[in-house]
Amino acid sequence: MLLPMRADTRPSSELLPLVGRDSELAALRALLDAAESGSGATLFLAGEGGVGKSRLAAALADEAMRRGWTTAIGRAYPVESGVPYAVFADAMVPVLRALDDSALTLLTRGGSAELAALFPALAPGDGRGRRAVAGDPAELKTRLLWNFAQLLARWSAKQPLLIVLENLQWADSASLELMHFVARQLAPMRVVMLGTYNELERDQSAGLRPTEKSLVSLGAATIWRLMPLSRAATDDLLREAFGVDAAAREFAALLFGWTRGNPFFLEEVLTALVAQGRLYERDGVWHGWDAGDLTLPSSIREALVARASLLSVHGRAVADFAAVIGTRASYDALRSVSELAPEALLAALDELQRAHILSEGEAGSSVVFDFVHPMVRDALYGELGLARVGQLHARVAESL
Repeated sequence: MLLPMRADTRPSSELLPLVGRDSELAALRALLDAAESGSGATLFLAGEGGVGKSRLAAALADEAMRRGWTTAIGRAYPVESGVPYAVFADAMVPVLRALDDSALTLLTRGGSAELAALFPALAPGDGRGRRAVAGDPAELKTRLLWNFAQLLARWSAKQPLLIVLENLQWADSASLELMHFVARQLAPMRVVMLGTYNELERDQSAGLRPTEKSLVSLGAATIWRLMPLSRAATDDLLREAFGVDAAAREFAALLFGWTRGNPFFLEEVLTALVAQGRLYERDGVWHGWDAGDLTLPSSIREALVARASLLSVHGRAVADFAAVIGTRASYDALRSVSELAPEALLAALDELQRAHILSEGEAGSSVVFDFVHPMVRDALYGELGLARVGQLHARVAESL
């Protein structure tokens, strides 16, 4: 029995080539190699928003499909965090629906009703599993989880399986429980389960950190933290995408300094420059590398403003003051301008560092804070409005 390979839900190809990820891609290929030999694995891929987690997951899915694996890709959404097993349903229902009744009956050993209890989309309306599932709730849940794990084992005996679960910071608690249960069973299976999450939003999920910590302590999962691209990788990206090297050296330095190597920021800025005609191709050569200033694309502004909207009142106030100061702000300057009590100011600064908005450093004998990305400062400053900017500038000048 050859199981269906899923190709319709992979992210569309981005404008820019995948660069600077050779070691990660090699390690992911090694996971597939090991699983093909009967040693399954679970991997958490963490990083800030836009760092390229989905792009790397898509590259893994492409490699798995090239090898003849089945790929099941699901995504969690913040508005569906109360829907049980939603991210697993998003991944598995399309591939399960592609099976005929006999294949599904063989995989479930007649347990189609239990499968429909996990994924209601497979319930009687489409001819699957017509008998109700009854019994003690605790016993029923155990049976549902175990039957699903056995389905994966039977599936992978016929064809290796890759399950990608994206945005786990928004996953419902039932999905995280199922992920934990399945991950503990994968060792003898030809299955790789990859979960991605935004590390800046992980703690908004009550269950993600305990799930991750438990699986790592059991040796049933590993965690990779994906970092932004290096300056050298940013240069490689421009070379491969636009065929430029020395001519764009100063532009590359400006671009990296502004985006700090975040692939989403890089792509959106370059896309905007092309759309505006500031980067243009003529006679097979790209021009416009003398651009001396960069503007913040609306897509990036919206993402950064959304991040800032999660801050507390004190956290947002301190971030706004830092944006108005513009350069590295000392602790003493922020205390003077914000007029917050020391405990409240320290709590706000801790929050801003956890949110990856400000970073802490030293300048001589002073503790200073700077924006992790210049774009964050630009986005916050642009949200203030002229009247508010004038008021805050006056307050900063008076305080300092």
